[in-house]
Amino acid sequence: MSEKPESIIYIFLDGVGIGANDPSSNPFSRFKTFFFQAAGGGESFKPPGVLIPTDAHMGVAGLPQSATGQTALFTGYNGAEIMGRHINGFPTFTLRPFLKEASILKVFNEHGLDASLLNSYSPMYLKRLTNPRAERILSASSHSQLSTGNPFFKLEDYLAGRSMYMDITNWFLRKHGVDIEMVDPKISGRKLVTISRKYNLSLYEYFFTDKAGHEQSMGAAKRITAHIEGLLEGVWEELDPEKELVVITSDHGNFEDMSVKTHTENKVFTAVYGKGQELFEQEVKYLYDIPRTIMKLSGIEFKENEDLLTAS
Repeated sequence: MSEKPESIIYIFLDGVGIGANDPSSNPFSRFKTFFFQAAGGGESFKPPGVLIPTDAHMGVAGLPQSATGQTALFTGYNGAEIMGRHINGFPTFTLRPFLKEASILKVFNEHGLDASLLNSYSPMYLKRLTNPRAERILSASSHSQLSTGNPFFKLEDYLAGRSMYMDITNWFLRKHGVDIEMVDPKISGRKLVTISRKYNLSLYEYFFTDKAGHEQSMGAAKRITAHIEGLLEGVWEELDPEKELVVITSDHGNFEDMSVKTHTENKVFTAVYGKGQELFEQEVKYLYDIPRTIMKLSGIEFKENEDLLTAS
């Protein structure tokens, strides 16, 4: 395909929908934003690229949730339809086989393309995974990385510049006693692009947006908004849109409406910039369309595994 990018960055921001212009409840309209102006009730998407409001319900009634939404984002299968409802938290026994057998990272590797989750895991988290029941507390992204047969990046990988950490600026690492300097979020964004050039597909996950939304913490939201704005500023500056592509999306709304502790009915914030962005405008309506479009752009045909569907 002539529009095939050399590298694709797939950024997952947990719990980010497109909300109303209400500074009392929406951090994107309360605090100065550029990349997320449209998520704060702004009229349009200001940066280069396109905004595609994306349906997180996927044809299933009820509030969109994490396990089913993330399964859709990382496999191309409609997790909510498979379960018959939206499922919160970590992937269930029924959803795990889809992430194990059909994660987009595994599919890319099976087609001779390099793909990886770029998040590093702290010693604290890796210790938790030694528990025999650890599979139950693994996120969808973690299951996706395990599906490739490749190990998780560790803190030493992050310190050596081979991976990313989920807190963008190192504030969380410092809070937990790691002797490390704070970093400007824009520098982290530029680093993300640089690392991604080693791969055909790179996945990066950030979840503090969802955490702040559930806590209804406008104080945390102020910091988080600045962090993700800065991250994207660095990505946009470093990215070569003639050769590379970045896709930012989420699993459900939450952060954009702090008047409630729950998720929202709002459409998800999906922004795409770079080589092949036009295909996303044509193809994406639901969450599961995003990985399918990434595959299509990379010359991979999405085929549903009937054995998986039957077993579920």
